[in-house]
Amino acid sequence: MPDQEEVLRSIYGAYRLAWLDRSGMSQFNLSVEGFWGSFFAAILVAPGYALLVIQDLLIQPEELNPVWAFLVETVAYGVGWAAFPLVAVVLTHLLGLSRNYTAMIIAANWASVIQIGVFLAAVGLGLVLPGLGGLVVTIATGAILFYQWFVIRTALDTGGGIALALVLIDLFINSVINLTAESLI
Repeated sequence: MPDQEEVLRSIYGAYRLAWLDRSGMSQFNLSVEGFWGSFFAAILVAPGYALLVIQDLLIQPEELNPVWAFLVETVAYGVGWAAFPLVAVVLTHLLGLSRNYTAMIIAANWASVIQIGVFLAAVGLGLVLPGLGGLVVTIATGAILFYQWFVIRTALDTGGGIALALVLIDLFINSVINLTAESLI
């Protein structure tokens, strides 16, 4: 588990990347220990994710089993954090980009802290301004996808097309996980 200084430095690196500053990459611990430590971001993101899940579950039918829903969502959350790194290890190898795989996963993991903050702010604003909620969430989603593209492109040191393909693959994987979880609930 990373210490507090590494966590703050990593979140700052993700913040710099959000401003399209490639030097944000210098804030990450790009070692193998930094790779595994970057999954600590899942713990930081979990409360925000839980709020979003609770909001979704509140609009579900009354016959919803909350214990089952919690179990399914917890497993889906864990699978979501593992799926893209597992797929990406194969894809980066096939693309000849495996030398930067670790940096990409580290940057993407820490970037998720920024992403959840932006998305929660958008959802919150949507609740305050219901007439604009859909528009605000759509704009935030677009910004998050662009940010994810920039992070992947920067960390892999690759072209925009390959970064876009990886973003779309990650989006597909997460959509399948979410749809599966919804169908089980």
